[in-house]
Amino acid sequence: MADTKNQTSPILVILCAFGLLAFLALVIYPNYRNMKDYDRQMSALNGEIALRQALSPIYSKLVNQARIAPSAHLKSPEKKALDIENTGRLAQIFEKIASTADLTLESVTPDAQTFDQGNGLLMVEVVFRGEFLNVQPLINTIVEQSFVDRIHKIQVRCAEENKWIKVSMSLLHR
Repeated sequence: MADTKNQTSPILVILCAFGLLAFLALVIYPNYRNMKDYDRQMSALNGEIALRQALSPIYSKLVNQARIAPSAHLKSPEKKALDIENTGRLAQIFEKIASTADLTLESVTPDAQTFDQGNGLLMVEVVFRGEFLNVQPLINTIVEQSFVDRIHKIQVRCAEENKWIKVSMSLLHR
């Protein structure tokens, strides 16, 4: 009698070969592709890092130049705070500003909470109606006012029937 335990069956060899090929195809090859993608991403990031390191001295130089005091040739009015009487006339003041940009004043809404804080600033939201192309003259006129501290937000809506410009700013007051 022949001993069947030591004999290798061709079916068993073929099954092991298919199992090995399936393992290679399902596990090893996708990991190999992922490694290639990671290598490609790492080389791109290394290139970007090298570029940023090369541009860093230029950026530092520009930042230092930007910290220089503004030129005396720039138009900037001396800052003066609005007194209580002029605070009550905000609508009239902004109506004149709107007329310089061919806009109409719709509303002036001061924030009463900022008025009571005592920090010398009054937040105001002003809405103008008209063509949005007049934003630049409007902003220039607002900035020229001595009581305007800073403009915080500008919103422009230019729908066909509803065109408005909303400016949120802080005013100096006492």
